[in-house]
Amino acid sequence: MPEPTPTQSRRSRSLIFSLVIGVLLFAAVSLLFEGLYRWTRLDGLINPRSVGLYHNQFEIKWFELKDFVRERGGVDVILLGSSMVNTGVDPDVLSEQYASATGRELRVFNFGVEGFTISPNAEVARLLVQEYHPGTLVFVTEMRDYVAANGLEVEQQVLNDEWLAARLTGVWSRRAWLKENSKLVQHLLPYRNWSRSDFPDTFLMSLRRFADTTSAGYEPDRKTASQLDVPPDPANPDDQALFTMFSKYAIDPNRLADLADIISLQQEGTRVIITELPLHPSYFTYFGGEDVHRQYLAQLVPFIESAGGVFLPPLSPSLIPPDHRSDRFHLNYKGAPLYSRFLADQLAVLCQAKNICPLVNSPVEVAP
Repeated sequence: MPEPTPTQSRRSRSLIFSLVIGVLLFAAVSLLFEGLYRWTRLDGLINPRSVGLYHNQFEIKWFELKDFVRERGGVDVILLGSSMVNTGVDPDVLSEQYASATGRELRVFNFGVEGFTISPNAEVARLLVQEYHPGTLVFVTEMRDYVAANGLEVEQQVLNDEWLAARLTGVWSRRAWLKENSKLVQHLLPYRNWSRSDFPDTFLMSLRRFADTTSAGYEPDRKTASQLDVPPDPANPDDQALFTMFSKYAIDPNRLADLADIISLQQEGTRVIITELPLHPSYFTYFGGEDVHRQYLAQLVPFIESAGGVFLPPLSPSLIPPDHRSDRFHLNYKGAPLYSRFLADQLAVLCQAKNICPLVNSPVEVAP
C-alpha cells in the first residue's frame, strides 16, 4: 500500500485540527450560554423552557413554579386540576382576599393544566409534594375526572414521557438527566420541531401562553360565553362526542383510587382539600342532568371524607354572572377573580369555624 504523500498528510492533519477546533468552539459556546442562562436573568426571560414534554403548558407551569418558589422561599398552597383551574382561579386575588379575611398571608400557585384528568394529576400531585412540600394542596375536581375513557390520550403521552418518568421513579437516563440539568438544553428544546409545517403556529401559541401566564401560574381566558341557558343538543355534531362519553355516567373505581392517592399525600404533611367550581347548570346535560350531578356528589363526598380529605361544597352557580364565563365549564377573566374571592372566603370560614386551615410550609431551597 503506497505511503501518503506530504500533501495528503498535511490535509489529514488540517482536517483533524479543524475538527478539534470546531469541537472546542462548540463546547466553549455551549458553556458560555449555559453560564449565562444559569447565572443571569436570561433564564426563562425570552421564551418558554422545555424538558421535551409534549404538553407545553405543563412545562410553563413547572418552570414558573420553580421560579415562584425560588423568589418567595416556598409555596404554601398549590391549586391543582384541569383547564378549569388554569383559567378559573387567580392565586394573587385568592391570597389577598384570604389575608383580608384572616390576617394571614399565603403563597399560592395555580398548577391547573389543560387536558389533565385525575390520573395524571395524581402523579403530578405526588411529584409536587415531594419537590416543594406545599402546606396545602387544593384539588379542583369534576365529573369528567371519573369517566374511565376520558383523557386517556393525554394521560398516556404525559406519563410515558422519559423526563417525567425519571422524575417520578428516580431512575435517570443520560438524556433525561441532561433535560433536567442543562439550562441550555431547556432553552433549545422548544425549537426541536422546527422542521415541522405546524411549528410556527404551535410555537407562537406557546409564546402567547407563556406571556399570558402570571408568575403565580394563572392564565386568564378572554372569551365570553353566549347562550349558556340553551342546553347542549345531542343532535349537534359538536356535542355528540361528549354525549356519547358522558350520558351513561358512572364513577370508575380506578379513578377513585387516583383520588385516594392524592388524599394520601396528607401522610407527607400536606393538607388536601377537594372542591368543585360552580359549573353552569346546562353543563350537566351531557351527563343526564343536575340529578346525576347530585348523585355523583352523594357518592364522592363520603369517599373523600372516609379517606381523610376535606371537601368544600361547590358554590351556587347563580353567584357567577353569565358574562363571567367563557363556556359552560370555564370561567373567564371576569369570573376568575370573583370566584377566587369566594374560594378564599370558603377557606377562611373553614379555618375559623372548623379550625381546618390551609397549612404553610417551611422555606424551600431551589437550585439555580
